[in-house]
Amino acid sequence: MNHLETSYTTHDGIKLYLQAWMPDESKAAVLLVHGLGEHSSRYVHLAERLVKIGISVFTFDGRGHGKSVKGKPNAYFKSYEDYLRDIDSLFRKVKSYVPEVPTFFYGHSMGGGLVAAYVLKYQPETAGVILSSPAIKEAEGTSQILIALSGIISKYFPKLKALKLDASKISRNPKEVEKYLNDPLVYSDAIPARTGHQLLQMMRFIQNLGSHFESPLLLVHGSADELTNPRGSEMLFKMAKSSDKTLKIFPAGFHELINDLDKEEVLELIENWLKERV
Repeated sequence: MNHLETSYTTHDGIKLYLQAWMPDESKAAVLLVHGLGEHSSRYVHLAERLVKIGISVFTFDGRGHGKSVKGKPNAYFKSYEDYLRDIDSLFRKVKSYVPEVPTFFYGHSMGGGLVAAYVLKYQPETAGVILSSPAIKEAEGTSQILIALSGIISKYFPKLKALKLDASKISRNPKEVEKYLNDPLVYSDAIPARTGHQLLQMMRFIQNLGSHFESPLLLVHGSADELTNPRGSEMLFKMAKSSDKTLKIFPAGFHELINDLDKEEVLELIENWLKERV
């Protein structure tokens, strides 16, 4: 397995850390977009499995995340649309790096929402999209007043620490939770107001345009996920016009399914879904 590391300067001058894991000969490629607060190196075990079946995995640490930040990660970005532009530039890079092979997307959590929004807005030529616990719908019972307030706070106090996510909800495996909390490249503090508001705007965009989703689609979500709403996955599955679409809800599953108790079953499902479409 070949491991490549490089960097990319975005349209607005931010330097992003990029990495890829590649077999000697690629049958397909995946562009992977990580979740909120985490970073791309947390997906090595998934990449290793995919490389074994001839699939290259390209990924990056997003704005405000991991090695794309000088100093400590802060999970801050001004606009989700800037993030979509980053994804578009990197998708083009992947296409030129491994031309003439099917190219897929994999997005987890916030990354799942960003991938869904990207596909809806840019309509890329993709062989398929895998969304793991995507952020598509806000938590049940979120107050409309709170949503309205988030816009005001985001405008005037963009870096105010607004919402803390419960890290114990990422996995039913305590070792995985411990590993997450002890990772210096993971941001596990409260998320900035602007980031939270932008994610809300992104979810609204997907909810409004979900019926235009036509790419082959695999959605996986845990029924006990308290960090992203499983109903969002159900909603996109119903709305999507894709003739090839699959939704798999894992009973009692937590947020990070590839690091949860059913991880072998989840990884196998992802691997087989890709194999069938390469």
